[in-house]
Amino acid sequence: MTKIFFPVLVGALLLGAPACNDLTSPNFNFGDLEELVNNPTITSVNTAAIGVLLGNRIYYPGPNDFVSMLGILGRESYNNDIADPRFETEMLGSPLNAGSPAFGGNFWQEPYENFRLGQITLSGVAQLPDADYPPSAKEWARGFVKTINALDFLMIVNTRDTNCGCPITLPELVDEPAPQVGKEQVFAKIVQLLEEGAAHLQAASGAAPFTLPSGFDGIPGTGLALFNDAERFRAFNRGIRARVAVYMGDYSTALQALTASFLDTSAPLEFGVYHAFSQGSGDLLNLLFDPGSNRLKLHPSIKADVELKPDGTPDDRFTSKVRVLANVSYASPPICAGVPESTPQWPPDTRFKDIIPSQSWANQACDVGFTIYNSTTAPIPIMRNEELILLRAEANIGLGNLAAAENDINLVRVNSGGLEPVVLTAANALDRLLYEKQFSLLMEGGHRWIDLRRYGLLDTLPLDKPDHVHNARYPLPLDETNARGN
Repeated sequence: MTKIFFPVLVGALLLGAPACNDLTSPNFNFGDLEELVNNPTITSVNTAAIGVLLGNRIYYPGPNDFVSMLGILGRESYNNDIADPRFETEMLGSPLNAGSPAFGGNFWQEPYENFRLGQITLSGVAQLPDADYPPSAKEWARGFVKTINALDFLMIVNTRDTNCGCPITLPELVDEPAPQVGKEQVFAKIVQLLEEGAAHLQAASGAAPFTLPSGFDGIPGTGLALFNDAERFRAFNRGIRARVAVYMGDYSTALQALTASFLDTSAPLEFGVYHAFSQGSGDLLNLLFDPGSNRLKLHPSIKADVELKPDGTPDDRFTSKVRVLANVSYASPPICAGVPESTPQWPPDTRFKDIIPSQSWANQACDVGFTIYNSTTAPIPIMRNEELILLRAEANIGLGNLAAAENDINLVRVNSGGLEPVVLTAANALDRLLYEKQFSLLMEGGHRWIDLRRYGLLDTLPLDKPDHVHNARYPLPLDETNARGN
């Protein structure tokens, strides 16, 4: 960034960048910040608005990023990186290290940087004359920025949970640290941003004043740009609002938000909003693409949990997202590597849980890798129609409306999994819901870890070695607590 961004970031982060990172981030998302602050133009405002989206995208696609790291905590995946044992020793085998920027101190700096950029962008919008940037365009930009910044705060609260003290305001001066607030107040801030964003989008109309990336096509790669429309983008905002309401246990509000979302039982389940990636100069690649499956592996508990279709083959959501590996070998075996296995037979002889004690994954073959991200330009979902349907089922279960929940669960089971319908009862409803979410949302954003923690079920996840633990939440980064004298 330009020099003006240095004090902005220090104020945002309370002196606290991790030791291996510089506070001055590279200027690849947007133009000159000084121009945006002091003399905004249509171009600088539009570029900064897209920069807010790209700033949110930056912490999704890498092996140290949100999808992969929460996947490890939720026993969706392993990262068998033999060059960095912390993917096992810290993520699974010890409390998360608050002083480690890529591990326990992760998912902190970037969301606050992005919120600061959002505030500066909104200030730039307000400064533009209506003759240059019409009121409808201003409302579009405001609704867009606030919706994306709500996702930034959702990442903070999803990773920290009850470990907040998390600021929800950013001071201009270094010597004025923002107050720390708890989990409930962070959720209240998210709700505020989403409700304000929805109101702005309600006052807007037509296409966005800036061009949204291909992840907003509806189905990536179609070129339809369906979410580049105020009404449909507001439906995306309402979908995020429903997710937040479910996380808060506010099921009636969740159902209300879902009625205004893009939930559509007749639409493709993959319809939704995604983060897009490209090989263009200066753009990001999706590094969850691991063609040789040398790093990212399916956790054996997922393989153990998968249900079978009437023909005896696994749930389609399993076979569409993973593949069996041949010739699995490592120079130095990590946690689940060892002797290669042949293609598994179904059922039940390789349903790992049934034949191998939970303490003995070490030196067993980790013979399944991911195919969900099949190239460096594969999109990562932010929210899909399939999740919305399952959120509606979850809200109805919370309210005791089992018949309505059963319809939605079976719609997903049959159409996404190829499985037979189930009958929902008060005794099995939560288990049925969590199974569908586990496989529908596998490796899309830490959903299994977040969901099991919300329901107090993290201790049902396997401990693959005697020294493993269930890390339930990230700590506040050490730089943050040191700067406050805590």
